Amino acid sequence: MKDFIAAHQLNIMLMMGSICGTTALFSYVSSALTKRRKRVLIGMELSAMVLLFSDRFAYIYRGQLSDFAIFMTRISNYLVYSMTIAVVYYVNQYIKDLCVNEGCDDKFPLMLLFNDKCALLAEILIVVSQFTGLYYTFDETNHYVRSPGFIMSYILPVIMAVTQLLVLIKYCHKLSKRVLIPLFLFSLTPLMAGGLQIVWYGLSLTNMTMVGEIIIIYIFTLMDTNERLAEAHKLEMDTLLKEKMSMKRLFDEAAKAFVSAIERKDTFLEGHSSRIADIARILAERSGKSEDECDRVYYSALLHDIGLILLPDSLIGKAEGLSDTEYKLVKKTPVFSGEILSSIKEYPYLSESARHSYERYDGKGYPDGLSGEDIPEISRIIAVSRAYDAMVSKRRYRDPLPIQVVREELIKGSGTQFDAHYTELMVQLIDSKNAAKEDSGKLDLEKELLCEEYRSNVSTGIPILNNESIIRFRCRRHNVNSVSFSAPSLIIFDAFDGHVHNNVKSIEANHYMEFGEIWFDGHGITTAARNMEIRVKTEEKLASDVITVRRLGSYPDKNGDEDLYEIVFGRYEDHLRLIMKGPEKTVEAVMALPNKSMKAFIGLTGENCRICDIELENTACRIEPGDVARISEEISYIDRMEADIPNIQVDRTRSSATDGVEVKDGLELRFHSMSLPTASLVWECPYVVLYYSKDKKVRGEGYREYALIKLNGENDNRDEYAENAFSVKRTAEFDGWDHWKKSNKEGLVYDVYFTKKGDRITLSSENLGIQIKNITRIKDHRKKVYAAITGDQVALTDIRVL
Repeated sequence: MKDFIAAHQLNIMLMMGSICGTTALFSYVSSALTKRRKRVLIGMELSAMVLLFSDRFAYIYRGQLSDFAIFMTRISNYLVYSMTIAVVYYVNQYIKDLCVNEGCDDKFPLMLLFNDKCALLAEILIVVSQFTGLYYTFDETNHYVRSPGFIMSYILPVIMAVTQLLVLIKYCHKLSKRVLIPLFLFSLTPLMAGGLQIVWYGLSLTNMTMVGEIIIIYIFTLMDTNERLAEAHKLEMDTLLKEKMSMKRLFDEAAKAFVSAIERKDTFLEGHSSRIADIARILAERSGKSEDECDRVYYSALLHDIGLILLPDSLIGKAEGLSDTEYKLVKKTPVFSGEILSSIKEYPYLSESARHSYERYDGKGYPDGLSGEDIPEISRIIAVSRAYDAMVSKRRYRDPLPIQVVREELIKGSGTQFDAHYTELMVQLIDSKNAAKEDSGKLDLEKELLCEEYRSNVSTGIPILNNESIIRFRCRRHNVNSVSFSAPSLIIFDAFDGHVHNNVKSIEANHYMEFGEIWFDGHGITTAARNMEIRVKTEEKLASDVITVRRLGSYPDKNGDEDLYEIVFGRYEDHLRLIMKGPEKTVEAVMALPNKSMKAFIGLTGENCRICDIELENTACRIEPGDVARISEEISYIDRMEADIPNIQVDRTRSSATDGVEVKDGLELRFHSMSLPTASLVWECPYVVLYYSKDKKVRGEGYREYALIKLNGENDNRDEYAENAFSVKRTAEFDGWDHWKKSNKEGLVYDVYFTKKGDRITLSSENLGIQIKNITRIKDHRKKVYAAITGDQVALTDIRVL
């Protein structure tokens, strides 16, 4: 190591000196440093540069006897000693600057001021040594020779280094590690190098080590400065962001307050604009828009109906019974909104989107009759969001529509009233909410019911599922004399929203159907059920005869005591079983529904009673064939000709599927489809599923689903195992959804075509003017992919593989 340094130390000095000169230039042009720190760093780097260059010249010219060589050796050696002190001095200034700024002291530490005096004394001694030979002399061959007092030249620099080290230890909790580490090294490593240099005469270890630490100090200073600048910038940005968010909250609150003031003119409109804005933001997020774009959509939706303020109070929220004059005035609402918002010059999109928020995608909207992409995108998002909220909200002329009806209306309006892309996103949002609700299994069931007149209060519908469930509750007589009838009872029904309905509009909207009513004494009424049998079991025996299904009798007076009741219930296909345990009897009821497709709910109610402590327990006990006695024949719509694949009847969404057919290039599936009598929605039609499983069955072993295409023009594609590009087009042959549903009820033949090239499968089909194309790219590179037909409330027959 010693020989290597000796051989290359002149080059090392040149390189390190050049680096110091360069860093001095960088410090000069830097704008990130304070003036004092910039001066200190420049002085530190320049003194280090002069130190090494002088030391290098001293080595180069020693032993030469020319006048210039003699001059250079003397001036160079002087500068070596002088610049060593200068370097230590500037480091002292740097530490002083750190103590005042980063260390937050009002004054410089006294120990560092003492160092300044030591540096001055050291420089004076160096000058004295030039005339007295105190530190060194030159022999007759122009070689540097140490004097007996040479060791004295180390005393003051060592004192200064130790003093600096003590100060750094004192301020270590105030200064960053990035600053402290090189300063500690500067104080320690030259001391160790100096000890070696005393032994290894002829090497400039101390100088090179000192200058190396100066370079490191500069680098770490720059890193620390950059970090502080970044923190300051972050703090500034955080402050700006907080101010921006504060202004945003202020604008949001002001806008909501203004809109709320308008909506208070009609209680049924309260919160309408805020809900639309929330939905519109979700649609914008789902379409991949940035946060700023989502904010634009949100505020545009929030303020789009601000023109209502210019309408007479009597017209706000009025939708029925409008005269021609009133209707024309209502249609000016988006114009009024646009004019009001046009005064906000900073955000012109507010005015534009409000003016065109009532346009239709097919050009039949108002006020300007724009169509397609000519309608501003934000306006198209608002149109879908407003329609959804209007349908799910209560109005003065109707209750909220069932979510199934809302979904169907959106699908019907896709491409005509609404932008198809945002309609699809809205439908996906509805489906995801429904799926999350079903997965949670939570039911908002009342804990207590007060029933005075019969059916005056009915619980939320409790679904009757294939798994056995248990309802428990307590019941007591309420506010009647001892001869009045008082008893709890059950209503068995089906409805889109799972509630019992009594008025014509809600019955029609929710497709409400009541199957029957049952009392705990074994009496009942059959309405839409195909059949119902009730058996009563007392303590003595089980009644052998089937009780006539009619309502009679009452429970005896229990002097106001509460009785415990329990209902164990479940279903298998179209048959329900209920075991009702009361205080005196156990009633077993079996009910045959009109068909397998219908859902069934239990509504708790009663007469002159208080029902409390209602609890629902869902068990894992599955109802199997034979658990429920069949009292009516099974209804089948597939008793007709079979072809290549057995016929199937799909009673509920994807409840069954055909056998799988391997997809090969040129495959065609042709089949007859007929919607079941209970089908009423546009998606209750055939579906085609692309998948893989080891046993070729849908949901079989190792099942992977690649695509699900509904032949009404929807898709439920998932991107976990495949990428899908879906498109649908309505041709001139499409005669409206009512005709489409009617034709499916009557039955029609579907053709589905497949092409396959490697991992790419193209599915195409056209029926009644709905043209479908889906391109699937298989991600997992399965060589075998299968196609099967399923659906929702359809009978699939005469299935041919061509």
